[in-house]
Amino acid sequence: MFKAPRIRGGLGGLISESFNNLDMILIKATKKYITCLCRSSPFLLTCACFFTIISLHSPVLLFCLLLVGLTTTCIQHFGQRAKLSSRWVILLQTLAVALILSIFWLDWFTNPAAAQFFGKAENFFKNNLTDASQTGATSAVSLVFNVIRALYLLYIAISLVGVVNAVRKDEDWQVVARTPLLVVIAVTVADVLTSFITG
Repeated sequence: MFKAPRIRGGLGGLISESFNNLDMILIKATKKYITCLCRSSPFLLTCACFFTIISLHSPVLLFCLLLVGLTTTCIQHFGQRAKLSSRWVILLQTLAVALILSIFWLDWFTNPAAAQFFGKAENFFKNNLTDASQTGATSAVSLVFNVIRALYLLYIAISLVGVVNAVRKDEDWQVVARTPLLVVIAVTVADVLTSFITG
């Protein structure tokens, strides 16, 4: 015949022992979560600052980021309930993030762009080298600066094709990309210095 093991103190001892075990587990878990929170507090503060700055400057981007988080969480939840493989869940999450962020970028770029290379230099030459009555001279200045911008963009595009071809041929693409990168840096520095000089 089977006999149950005798417990010291009976049922009360069993309950108090299980409460002691539960207390120890809760204390260990609390310490673990507190140390984890302390370790990740700089990251959480950075995220809080990031979201504060985004919400002040671009509430649409904040809404899109929150929508991305909600969408990926929902896809994860419903993927687990539907017993989808992790590959499909990750693919669906990636597609959802790409769709939402592309809609945001389409919305963002519908505003007119005022940033151009050498825009302040162009305005300086228009205002100082031409009179108000000479509309042909202002259009000539605009034409010269637009040709410079077009040549710059063509150079970047041709250089990018060269870099992609070097990567495809398993060559050292960093050597190929060094000169265009130096040109981009030089033009950017020249644009900043021009804006300082011309005001």
